[in-house]
Amino acid sequence: MTAAPGPPGLARPHAGAETENWVSTRLGIDLVVRASADAPSATLLESVELGLRRNPRRAQLLVSRLLGKHIPAPVEDVLGAAHALGGLVRGVCRDRTPVVVGFAETATALGHAVAAVSGAEGGAAPYVHTTRRPAPEGARPVQFLEEHSHATDQTLALLPDGVVGDAAMGADVPLVLVDDEISTGTTAMNAIRALHAVWPRSRYVVASLLDSRTGGQRRQLEEFGADLGAEITSVALLAGTVTTPPDVLSRAALLLDALPSPTGARGTPVPVVRSMVPLPDGVPTSAAQGWGSRCEFLLAGAMETLAGALPVFRDGRTLVLGDEEFMYVPQRLAAALGGQVRTSTTTRSPAAAVDTGGYPLRTVLGFPATEDPGRAAFAYNVAPSAQVEPGHAPGFDDIVFVTDTPVTAHVDKGLLRLLAASARRSVHVVQVRAGQGSAS
Repeated sequence: MTAAPGPPGLARPHAGAETENWVSTRLGIDLVVRASADAPSATLLESVELGLRRNPRRAQLLVSRLLGKHIPAPVEDVLGAAHALGGLVRGVCRDRTPVVVGFAETATALGHAVAAVSGAEGGAAPYVHTTRRPAPEGARPVQFLEEHSHATDQTLALLPDGVVGDAAMGADVPLVLVDDEISTGTTAMNAIRALHAVWPRSRYVVASLLDSRTGGQRRQLEEFGADLGAEITSVALLAGTVTTPPDVLSRAALLLDALPSPTGARGTPVPVVRSMVPLPDGVPTSAAQGWGSRCEFLLAGAMETLAGALPVFRDGRTLVLGDEEFMYVPQRLAAALGGQVRTSTTTRSPAAAVDTGGYPLRTVLGFPATEDPGRAAFAYNVAPSAQVEPGHAPGFDDIVFVTDTPVTAHVDKGLLRLLAASARRSVHVVQVRAGQGSAS
């Protein structure tokens, strides 16, 4: 999937090979991406780039242009990739509507958009995502580990009588697990083990943008399913291999220590406009307790109305920024504004920002998380690069920050101050509130 040309002055992304050379030269990490047999499209091959984590367990970060997380990307590309993956899911579910589970924090919106087209007739399938937020009263928490992540705990917190509750989870239909990347299969295995103990079934599907497992790791997951008495099928848009030297962690630690301080916000502050937007009755702000086809329909109309009230450019000069695992509503707002509007999201994951050609994360804003002022959060490529060729950080005239968390004093002094110094024209803060009668 190739992005359409942006407006004048908006830099086109770098090719993936250039990023691989920057990281490979320093750490000896080799990334090879190829079209998956499930989706043999060569146009996707340059959508993954190598970055550096600040994580003692894993050095490399595979940064996707199709996820809407670390790299501000045209929303039509982000949703288009998710819908393509949803088409693969629908194909392997054999005319049955599955239940779809997305993984926090990175794949919550990816799972949403996959579910939106995964029904047997091409409509929406029931959807829920894991969360790192506190479980609501009365929820049944099912927990498992994402062992390589900066934040390892994953919790599925379903209300027994919710949109996706015991009835949906207990039906023997395929259960689809959606993540942006399957690197070893361990997280999928941990999730299936935990879910199968509560809601056993005969079929699972593991869906991702990129599957970089070895053949042995693929067989291990299939054999694990057979031991449970279940079939596990995997689908992905891309396949890949990542090769690292034995001393990669120590080399990465030395490299991180030697990096210069990253570029942050440094412009003249622009006006910040705030609004509170209630969603339609019955529509929650997220799918942490479930999401169905009616939610999907009502959200579309609400975002069209909101988009019509925002005085922002409807092209790549505007960024719609989500808030950690709260990703899908911001993406749908971006889509209502226009397909070339960029979308990305804050994250709790620390990574290296290097403002140099060929590296995917050029700038970083660091601030107290909206949900917890005692925890750090980050926004990559939101502040403009200081280089003539800015890569994925060209800067934005208008930034629309969309959150479902109350905007308190620490958010004003932290993230909003940085956004105001990063945008060229305006910052709009949209606090979304769940509709009456919703699960959240």
